[in-house]
Amino acid sequence: MPAVDEIDRAIRRLQADYWARVDELDPAPADALFAEDCVFELGSLTLRGRGEIAAFFRRRQEQNAASGRVTRHLAANLRLDIVGPDEVAVFSTVLVMSGYGASPIDSGLPSVGDFEDLCIRADDGRWLFAGRKASSVFAGPDAAPFAKAAPTIPQGKRP
Repeated sequence: MPAVDEIDRAIRRLQADYWARVDELDPAPADALFAEDCVFELGSLTLRGRGEIAAFFRRRQEQNAASGRVTRHLAANLRLDIVGPDEVAVFSTVLVMSGYGASPIDSGLPSVGDFEDLCIRADDGRWLFAGRKASSVFAGPDAAPFAKAAPTIPQGKRP
């Protein structure tokens, strides 16, 4: 079994790469970080498989480009639960800032969500998301409708 530190670094890198791609700081596609048969729950929206996730992020990128929307996601409190040598449960809290126009952008209230992830090591050694579930805790005024409709994780139910 790989060292815990090695798994920890790999999962933290997977998380950082994901948010850099979502915030368009890295041009690589975010969907490439998901397993083919993954499930991604974003509040009331459920995406099944890498194809649906790729289509979601393409539409998001097109809408952001058309509207001038810019986002930054700050992930914190990352907690890993190593289930096995090739499977890790990950829990984190994410703060989302968004706005429109050129930097510096006037900011409003952020949104905050809790993420529950299942990460797996692929046959080629890369770590991928096999499942992601985002639940809104605070929905800022610019939050997506699917995030505003999201049920929250009951307090005290987290590991």
